[in-house]
Amino acid sequence: MRMRRAPARVGASVSPRRRGDPAAALNQVLSEVIDVVLDVKQAHRRVPQTHALHAVLDQLFADLRTWARLLADQDQALGVSPLASMPTAAGRTPPHPWHGAVSDEEVRRIVGEHLDRLGQHLAAALAEQQDDKVRAALAEVERGLLVHRRALSEL
Repeated sequence: MRMRRAPARVGASVSPRRRGDPAAALNQVLSEVIDVVLDVKQAHRRVPQTHALHAVLDQLFADLRTWARLLADQDQALGVSPLASMPTAAGRTPPHPWHGAVSDEEVRRIVGEHLDRLGQHLAAALAEQQDDKVRAALAEVERGLLVHRRALSEL
């Protein structure tokens, strides 16, 4: 029996990230979004509902979930499996250990660092993308990221 070969794009998603690999750059952004979701969820639980920061984190959490779906949809449209190239739990950045009481300022600092790192990955991914739909999705995430970064700094 003859087996059809998988398209090169699918195989590329399994290999480690290298410069000039748009699919891997997109998946790095998606991976970072997932890492931010984990820490924002924990931070959201630590901030009292009466604090203005709680509402900012609530909206950020909702937007992060939307961004993750948007980016995963782009992968699907490209025929790439995001899970094939994402690091395992052992290779991921561990979430922040939210021990004890945490001040709003500390939460803003930690979440801000995550957003800065996400911004760096976004800039790198945008520089590598050729597909207009992927660029538009990344640009949408970047715009939202700037809004949230500004909201955190204004508290």
